[in-house]
Amino acid sequence: MATPVDYGNLEFTRPAKQIKAVNLPAVPQRIFDGMKQYEDAARGFSTSGFERTTKDANGKEVPGGIIVAHRPADAQVTQLYRMPTDPSSTELSRLTYFDIGSGRTISAFRGILEDDWRGVRRRGGAIMVMDLNGNEHFQLWRYWEDSLADQVLPKVQGELDNAPGLGRIERLTHDDYRYGSIVISQANNFMAFASNKEDNKDTLVYVTRLIDSNTGAKADASPFTLPSRLVAPSTGEGTTMYSPRSFSLDDKYLLITRQYGSSYNALYVVDISGEQASPPKLIEFPGATEKPEDTAFGDVAFSHNVNLLHLVYCTTNGYGDFTSVVAYDLDTASVTHITTSGAAIQAIRPILWEIEDLKVTSDNIVFTVNVEGWTSLFFMPLSGSYKNTVIEVKVTWERGWLTFQTNDLNDKPYELTLHLTSYHSRGRITYLDLLPLLNDVKKDENGNAYVVASVLPYAQAAPPTVAHEVPPTLIRYKSFDNLEVPAIYYHPVGQSVTPVIIHIHGGPESQATANYRTPTHSYLLNELKIAVIYPNVRGSSGYGKKYMAADDVLKREDSVKDIGALLEHIASNMQNELDSSRIAVAGGSYGGYMSLATLTHYSSKLVCGIENFGIVHWPSFLENTADVRRAARRREYGDETIPEIREFLDRISPINNTSKITVPLLITHGENDSRVTVHEAVSMYKTVSKNVHTELVICEMEGHGYKQKSVIEFTNAADILFLERYLLAQSNL
Repeated sequence: MATPVDYGNLEFTRPAKQIKAVNLPAVPQRIFDGMKQYEDAARGFSTSGFERTTKDANGKEVPGGIIVAHRPADAQVTQLYRMPTDPSSTELSRLTYFDIGSGRTISAFRGILEDDWRGVRRRGGAIMVMDLNGNEHFQLWRYWEDSLADQVLPKVQGELDNAPGLGRIERLTHDDYRYGSIVISQANNFMAFASNKEDNKDTLVYVTRLIDSNTGAKADASPFTLPSRLVAPSTGEGTTMYSPRSFSLDDKYLLITRQYGSSYNALYVVDISGEQASPPKLIEFPGATEKPEDTAFGDVAFSHNVNLLHLVYCTTNGYGDFTSVVAYDLDTASVTHITTSGAAIQAIRPILWEIEDLKVTSDNIVFTVNVEGWTSLFFMPLSGSYKNTVIEVKVTWERGWLTFQTNDLNDKPYELTLHLTSYHSRGRITYLDLLPLLNDVKKDENGNAYVVASVLPYAQAAPPTVAHEVPPTLIRYKSFDNLEVPAIYYHPVGQSVTPVIIHIHGGPESQATANYRTPTHSYLLNELKIAVIYPNVRGSSGYGKKYMAADDVLKREDSVKDIGALLEHIASNMQNELDSSRIAVAGGSYGGYMSLATLTHYSSKLVCGIENFGIVHWPSFLENTADVRRAARRREYGDETIPEIREFLDRISPINNTSKITVPLLITHGENDSRVTVHEAVSMYKTVSKNVHTELVICEMEGHGYKQKSVIEFTNAADILFLERYLLAQSNL
């Protein structure tokens, strides 16, 4: 656990709510005014999926709606809404109003049919996963509405004040441990979750009953603590990090994964049918071509077909460099390859790109494919004329990043919501029914099946758009070792040679994609005429596991050299578009480290840098990060307890190279960050500010990334002012 931060003699100003700053000039109102249209457009909509249709206390059927997350203009944080499934409706009902004065995060909202934990049936609603102040110590909560309960409960001790919302929110866990990874069984008998509540280090799996629970709790005002049984205990070896994934349709089995690192996990099955759960049994896939320690499982789900109870669909890179969809039969231990690409493998439709998202319904599987940062939608019917045919859905839109939810729990397996993000929209929700598309399946020049689909918009779940948005361009450049590095590039419309900011993503196992960026992105392009490049340096996801592992441990600075190669590429090959004398670098989290490392190596080629909640000293980061994260992070970054590794990590840490930074720097950080603690920002400021102009912004009641309106708007405006002064001002020198 991190020790309290020592701010020493830092003299803070308080320029905005939940903001304290050092050496920061006043941000002029004109920037806030100019940013407003971009801030409004960035308040997109997302969805956690379809609610389950249920019945009220009188037995009348209550159709489930779609749960939507959105931050209204007058709210500090994101709130939840319900809208009808019918896209012709414009209704949008706000469910939550509570504001607990922090950058809290609702990480999950899982709909259920009912519970009887308090001896009465509360139908509908959801299990909610939420922290209280941005520190990611997520707790479990029950959201319900009195109209769907057998009786109205009195106000429960500790219940959130959600007035004037219809819903009520009761806390189910009452400690400072972490809970999450909620899985609900198809029949609504069981709920599984993960928690580190045993020892604050090991993340284990628990199961509790939703109905016929016999908890002994009463329908009164006393707080309720969720009972559960441990079904995946600690292995006793190192740090155990389990996560529940899927119940079998007959509630006999629970699939779980054990996480060793970002690129390595293992799949297990637990028999939960007896009074005591069986020990987790490792599932070994026959014919796997990759070593277990080089294998990861993404989405994992049991079949929803009553005739194939123990068939498992999953995404895995156990058969090659890229993730593919396979089906595994628990009863026969056999594998069917659906998208695996390999000379010796017979797959239904080989796809040599990363499978990004997989969902299983009673009559099809639906998944997306990540093609260099743009997603494509596919589905495979499990019955009918196109049984076991993988069909691409060519959605008519501007293209970008697409995610989806299915309505299978309400017996509508072909009904989807699509969440679309692109250069044109921060996030809008649309409706798509796959079933009619089967009447017009076509074949491309390679004989692969596809359909063309038009989506129906939910008008109430679409943010305003900004005029003159710039579409992304994919560029590639060669690095120091001839490795080809992809990047997403935006250039201001109608401009010739412009300044440019290189924005480096976090992760590092993440990816800059074609989705919409932050509000500052559009302001930079449209108002300041600054180009933006988002490189996917080695270590990024989306390009296969070999590329993703190319920056591990002792190869860490090879990814920094990728930025050096980009600087050379700009100077040598983009001189007709970009001004190589006016380049800034920025990034958050791991991208914050990359920004600082770039500044230590290439300050002579840069004019300024922005670092958000980044790593500045590798050993202290690993020592202070949350206990549950440390083992996995050591696998990626190196184990600081090994002397030679610690020496290397010390040597490359930006805080030990601050004398090499010769240009202005802006640092922002969340005070409650449990991943990269605020110590990193404070120590960096105290050290680097001795040599160069440095500004520090500390965001109160925020964690790893910012959630509150006042914090988001202020930090965005501070970024803009900083770039005006140190990137654009160079043109006047």
